[in-house]
Amino acid sequence: MVKAVFFDIDGTLLSHRTNSVPDSARRALAQLREKGILTFIATGRHISMLQQMQPLEGLRFDGIVSLNGQYCCNGDGLIYHCPIDPADIAILLDFLKENPHPCILVEEDRMYINFHNDHVAEVQTAIHSDMPELGDLNRGYTHPIYQAILYMQESDLHQLPEMPGIRLTFWNMGGADLIPATGGKAAGIAKVLEHYGIDKSETMAFGDGQNDVDMFSAVGTAVAMGNACREAKEAAHYITDPVDEDGIYNALKHFGVL
Repeated sequence: MVKAVFFDIDGTLLSHRTNSVPDSARRALAQLREKGILTFIATGRHISMLQQMQPLEGLRFDGIVSLNGQYCCNGDGLIYHCPIDPADIAILLDFLKENPHPCILVEEDRMYINFHNDHVAEVQTAIHSDMPELGDLNRGYTHPIYQAILYMQESDLHQLPEMPGIRLTFWNMGGADLIPATGGKAAGIAKVLEHYGIDKSETMAFGDGQNDVDMFSAVGTAVAMGNACREAKEAAHYITDPVDEDGIYNALKHFGVL
């Protein structure tokens, strides 16, 4: 019996073709809640971004696994958090001083970027998001950082220095998230399930990106969208239809959850 379902946003709940959540997915979420099944967002995005996303208006969730698992909360407050080792952030910031690249630092209550360029604009447009607020990355030396977002082509990431406590996870060909090596959506989901007393076998997750491969290992049934990347499809237990072809609703029907 499924007791909890986790949903990635971009390319899973949210169609970037229409910049909306399909009506069938909205119906599915409502029906899950009617059946008493808990629903959670599991995303690389910051909570402040979710609050500003008009396509998500009207949708209710029992909790959020945000920042690729580094900050998890529900209506009662914080469930789990895992900032990056300050020593690794210092290595990253020292590198960026000598090799300027656009980079966002994500704190508990804010996120900011060192500068804008055409590449940042292109990536943000692709995910229907505003340009990040400008800020001073030097805050990273003295404030807890939960995630860093580097706007670099994947082919250029070999330039990065060794940061032992960090691993990279990708959400766009032109952007990479830097998270704790011990973190990830799987770690965040595990803490959420522990909080609610739910067994892994009683869960499902839907995703489409490389950062969802990690999430798929944390649930009983992993579903990749038809529009998912190769890595997500290979890691999934089942491949459903694309987001724009009722993929979420059809998979929940296929497994008899709805």
